[in-house]
Amino acid sequence: MRLNGKKVLELMGATNLSAEMVCVKTGLSGKTLGWILENGFASEDAVERIADAIGIGVGSILRPDATSSEENVVEFLKDGSRATVTFSQGRYKTRIKRLAAEHPESCEIIAENSDGSILAHIPVSWVKISPLREVSEEFREQARERMRFYRAKSKIVSG
Repeated sequence: MRLNGKKVLELMGATNLSAEMVCVKTGLSGKTLGWILENGFASEDAVERIADAIGIGVGSILRPDATSSEENVVEFLKDGSRATVTFSQGRYKTRIKRLAAEHPESCEIIAENSDGSILAHIPVSWVKISPLREVSEEFREQARERMRFYRAKSKIVSG
C-alpha cells in the first residue's frame, strides 16, 4: 500500500510518539519502520499496525492516490515455473492480454482490478531483464542504410 510517511511523522509528533514507541506497539524494527516512512510503501498489515499504534484510521495515512495503482510487480519462487505479475502500465497490460489470447495454456489473467491493474500468471521463463543496448549515432545510420537497402531489394524482387 502507498503510505504517506510525512503524514505519519506529523501525527507521531502531534501525539508525542517516538519511533521507538511505534516500533514497540507495531512489532516492526526501527530499520523497517524507517524504510516504510522514507519510501512510502508497506503491506496492508504493517499500515494497519502503524495506524493502530498512532491511534488513527488507516485512511488518514494512505496517500490520496491509494485507489489507483502505480505499481508493476513480478514475483516468483526460486526454482518455480510460474510467475505472478501485476501491471498498471498500459503497454504491459496490453502485452499480457495479447499473450493470454495467443497462449491461454501459459498465460492466465487472474483479475482485472478496479484500480485498472491486471494480475496474471506467466511462465518464469518469460521473465527477462535486459538493459538497453547503447549504440553510436554512426551505428544507427549504418543500420538505417542497411534497412533502406533491404527494403529496396525486396521491392525489386516482389514487384
